[in-house]
Amino acid sequence: MNPHACLGTNVYYLCMCFFVTYDTHTEPYEDHLMRPFDSNIIMLLLLILTGLYLGIRQILSLPLSNTAVMLSFIVLFFIVVVLHGWKTLGTRECLVFFLFAYSIALLYEYTDGLGFGILVDCTWSYSGVLGSKILGKIPLVIPLVWSIFMYCSLTMTNILFRRIRTTRASEETFSLQWFGMTLGMGIVAGLITASLDLLIDPVMVAMGAWSWSAEGPYFGIPLWNYEGWIEIPAVTFVCYSLYLLVVKKNQMYIGGENRSRYTLVVVAVYLIVFLVYGVAAIEEQVAHVIPWAMIPVVFFSGIVIVQFHRSVRAEGKKDSSSII
Repeated sequence: MNPHACLGTNVYYLCMCFFVTYDTHTEPYEDHLMRPFDSNIIMLLLLILTGLYLGIRQILSLPLSNTAVMLSFIVLFFIVVVLHGWKTLGTRECLVFFLFAYSIALLYEYTDGLGFGILVDCTWSYSGVLGSKILGKIPLVIPLVWSIFMYCSLTMTNILFRRIRTTRASEETFSLQWFGMTLGMGIVAGLITASLDLLIDPVMVAMGAWSWSAEGPYFGIPLWNYEGWIEIPAVTFVCYSLYLLVVKKNQMYIGGENRSRYTLVVVAVYLIVFLVYGVAAIEEQVAHVIPWAMIPVVFFSGIVIVQFHRSVRAEGKKDSSSII
């Protein structure tokens, strides 16, 4: 077994122990044991299953470049974020978000960044590693992967700017100030997403999943690629925020007024995605890119966790609700 991959699996379980034991309850212990099996537990179990799968894959010597292995990870992550979105956005709003995310990502991918990719000689083409393609050009799972990352960045950005609420109904109204703030938040969401691609793109190119028409200065990746990684989440964030404004809805804490720390599961997904691609970077012998992505990924994860607790403490002064 690759000792570096084994270390990655151990780090994964340390992270999961942190997120599992980190959540506390104000209910009596006996009542906690009697609580029904809910979607919060399902999310955690799926993340633990992801870790087990990462270890089993290593034991069986299955490379992450294997299509079935890669698709399995994508499906597991997608189920987790859909469950999270269902709890924080509501059924209809969750569905609308993923429709927005999938459609906008597909549009940008299929048109080479709305044509700008061709203008700046920054085009890409996919191999068959990621499975079936839409109209023979874009793998079906690529917009799905975008959707996973953009949901994480949406929620992490809303936590950063204290837009996670305890009630579903929103009283926000449109103004130029609101639009400017939302656009700025969209750029932050893009930066959160692009931080992952500092690792993902060099790894996937090394795997042969896709290739670029011209090499760029960042380990062969064109810098225009990262403009796209900021723009697509930013556009999605603004469009979806406008939708929430129209329907007068908020994204909520899991637990509502009780503000459960399960809301931070998106940070666990974000970090575990980084870990999975970190293991892949070691396997593909491009481990030198890991530190470049680790710095912003850890930075964003850390400030989101800190801001979450600041928000909870600030709102906790207004009422007697407990964190569960």
